[in-house]
Amino acid sequence: MKKLRLKTSLSLVFAFIAVFTVFLVSVFSGHFINRQFEEYVKQSQVEEAADIAESIASNYDDEKGSFNIDYVHGMGMYALREGFILKLYDNDMNLLWDAQNHDMALCHEIMDGIIDRMQQEMPEIKGDFVTYSYNLKNGEKNCGVLEISYFTPYYLDESQFQFLKALNMILWIVGGISIVVSAFLGFFIAKRITDPISGVIKATTKISEGDYSVRVGTNLKEQETYELATAINGMAEKLNEQEYLRKQMTDDLAHELRTPVTNISSYIEMMIDDIMEPTPERLKSCYDELSRLSGLIADLERLENAESDNIVLNKQDVDLYSLSNSILHSFENSFNEKNISANLYGESAHVDADEMRIGQVITNLLSNAVKYTDENGNISVLVKKERDKAILVVEDTGIGISKEEQSRVFERFYRTDKSRTRKTGGAGIGLSISKAIVQAHEGTIRCESGEDGGSRFIVELPI
Repeated sequence: MKKLRLKTSLSLVFAFIAVFTVFLVSVFSGHFINRQFEEYVKQSQVEEAADIAESIASNYDDEKGSFNIDYVHGMGMYALREGFILKLYDNDMNLLWDAQNHDMALCHEIMDGIIDRMQQEMPEIKGDFVTYSYNLKNGEKNCGVLEISYFTPYYLDESQFQFLKALNMILWIVGGISIVVSAFLGFFIAKRITDPISGVIKATTKISEGDYSVRVGTNLKEQETYELATAINGMAEKLNEQEYLRKQMTDDLAHELRTPVTNISSYIEMMIDDIMEPTPERLKSCYDELSRLSGLIADLERLENAESDNIVLNKQDVDLYSLSNSILHSFENSFNEKNISANLYGESAHVDADEMRIGQVITNLLSNAVKYTDENGNISVLVKKERDKAILVVEDTGIGISKEEQSRVFERFYRTDKSRTRKTGGAGIGLSISKAIVQAHEGTIRCESGEDGGSRFIVELPI
């Protein structure tokens, strides 16, 4: 099934919402306006009938005790053309003037015209002519009765029908224009939303193909798309860094393996060619090189186990202070060889941890401190509690670590002192193992170093 593009889907959604909204607005506004206009017409008819009655009453001659029939006739014919049929009586209900008696043909023509027009245009109202009586007064004195017949509940003349039709037409035209404008704006908004996403898609496609140099433009106004672009760029940067580390690790691993293998191969080849005798010293040298290989393999296995998602931690209550003190004692010979003073400070800090693996972390940190601290140097270990975490700090007075290298010391095979070999500096994966173990305990480990030398490794574990 063919998938719709997001831009198309959003445009269709915006268009549907616009059409539906404009349709509802047009229907309800048209209905409301029509109802309001009908109420206005109905009220106008009632007021006009009352005005006619008041006008005729005002022309009553009190001295003569009669109406001005000429005025009544004029008013009656005017009212007839407006759809009002008049009958005037005196106080004794004697008929004084009747529009139907005066011009019956015209009355029926007007009445039939109104009825036909209303039945044709608005059959739902089912109206008819109804007669209403008005007691006429001249001052406080009754002077007669006026009967006015007109179509109820209301009726519209031709001009009013034309007005309503024009109004409804305008509403639909405005609705149509609104739909077109809304569709255009919807397309524009959809394009504005999807264009950055399209850029992200192109970038991620190139990243998936191995081009980690690609970056997404971040000159975006919307916060979400800016954060998405920034996240993609961050991911590309990390992947590029990981690719570099992978290649660097391959080179480092090849270097670590090449030297012992080359030495062993050279010795064995010369022994086979009878160039040198397989003396115990030479065999021991081969054995030492094989031990280096075995040690490297063991280190790699430990790193793999530490970084494994399925790492099993045998957690128990561990006092970091007591554990650090015990491990410090095991380094006494190393301290004495370089005349290094080592001290433990702080307090007991109990954590729920795997004692053997946390001990391995402390051992690795102390081992590095000894390797990179010159003779007559100093190493200190601090254990303390801080709110909901235990903190272990291992600090030395060694060669220090540059600011640029501090973020890389936890990488595999990385050594800050490039001149050191595996015999003097190890394989460079001890800190990688330590970081993996600490993270498995949901803790953190970081490195700090001053400009004048010395390094500080801080481990934080949840209590």
